[in-house]
Amino acid sequence: MSTSQIRTTLQVCFVDRPNQAFTARAVYELTDPYAVQLHFPAPGGTSAVIWTFARDLLVRGLDEAGRWPLGQGDVSIGPAETGDYVEITLFPHGPAPRKLFARRDELTSFVAQIYRRVPNGREDEWIDWSAAWSRLYRELGRAA
Repeated sequence: MSTSQIRTTLQVCFVDRPNQAFTARAVYELTDPYAVQLHFPAPGGTSAVIWTFARDLLVRGLDEAGRWPLGQGDVSIGPAETGDYVEITLFPHGPAPRKLFARRDELTSFVAQIYRRVPNGREDEWIDWSAAWSRLYRELGRAA
């Protein structure tokens, strides 16, 4: 495992197929400290489908689960019917939303690992601002 990443394996299932669990991966890139990713196996197993969303959404979804789902974009996180699970809803640009169950303890452990490496309020320290500005200037140069 790269020292610039925190990864964990999750057992997840679609809400409409609770007995068909599969493995997904939660990934946190230290160089992108405000985001987390969920990697799902793609049909055929050749690559992964990756959903990226705010680290804060995951944290708040776990902390406030039991009240209501959080998130207004492509991902929402909220309580499942049992307290051991969290419901993650993915809103692809096409078919209906996909609702998944993930174990709360696996996600809570993942968040704890993240905060040990990058405490809340210290995310900016992990950003290479020179590289970010260089990328921005390159992109602006291409757009001109």
